[in-house]
Amino acid sequence: MEWLNYHHLLYFWVVVREGGLVRAGKVLRLSHPTLSAQIHALEDELGEQLFTRAGRRLVLTEMGQVVFGYANEIFTLGRELVETVQGRSTGRPLRLVVGIVDVVPKLVVRSVLAPALALERADPSRVLRGAL
Repeated sequence: MEWLNYHHLLYFWVVVREGGLVRAGKVLRLSHPTLSAQIHALEDELGEQLFTRAGRRLVLTEMGQVVFGYANEIFTLGRELVETVQGRSTGRPLRLVVGIVDVVPKLVVRSVLAPALALERADPSRVLRGAL
């Protein structure tokens, strides 16, 4: 099974977000050559070139754009995880899934679910689980 080095992915993600190696280096407190080497390691790992040079600028390749999309989702979810664990709202709606057999009257279901449906934002520690 192949494993992805998330440090390499993080460095790539920050370089893209900051718009270059120099600015990313300042944010990450890493030197330009170190970042460059880490991104080359990620490219070797993936077997794809993620950047091309346009003069002195780095430009994402088509595959680089795809990888950046995934990296953005990964690190956004990671940030939401930390915020949730620390008790902060992520702004992401919680989903309540309820299984109900047809023989249970819909009015009974509605009255049982009314407290959950009335909540504007559910506290993750009070998530309802179960089925009728």
